Amino acid sequence: MLALRALLLLCRPPQPGFLPRSTEEREAPRSPDPRRAALIGLILTLGLVLAGMLLVHILGRAARLQDCVMAGRTNCAPIEPPDSSGR
Repeated sequence: MLALRALLLLCRPPQPGFLPRSTEEREAPRSPDPRRAALIGLILTLGLVLAGMLLVHILGRAARLQDCVMAGRTNCAPIEPPDSSGR
């Protein structure tokens, strides 16, 4: 019984009051700035939104051109007239 009690005392985690203190004070590790991660997330989100808006614009233009062609028209692609300088 005494051996079992001694084994339990040895297996128990050490108590905080019994830990030896080091002579040097350790500096607490600096945590990264949480605003940096938020800023990266904001920039990434804005980039995805802008890319989505560009994609919607391009696909909308292509859809209007396809609708015009499917309607049987022959002048669907816009042709820009030459400028007035004569060149």
